[in-house]
Amino acid sequence: MRRSAILLIVFLTACSATVKPTLTNGRDGAVISCDGLLYSWKICERAARKSCPGGYDVVDRQESRNHTDYGSYPTRKLVVSCKQY
Repeated sequence: MRRSAILLIVFLTACSATVKPTLTNGRDGAVISCDGLLYSWKICERAARKSCPGGYDVVDRQESRNHTDYGSYPTRKLVVSCKQY
């Protein structure tokens, strides 16, 4: 029972992590991870707008599925370059 409850939490929600590196072009950037069934690209894009209030350019966008014995869940990563404002 406890194992299935933990798996349910992992499948439905995962953290939306944001890392703010300085990119090779000298601009600030953000790497945003939106994993889980309840997250979508819209959530990632909202986090990008919050991280880059002056706007942003998408550098990379990746999506894959992690498979387990109990099903699969999506992982998404959005890399953006913040515009200067």
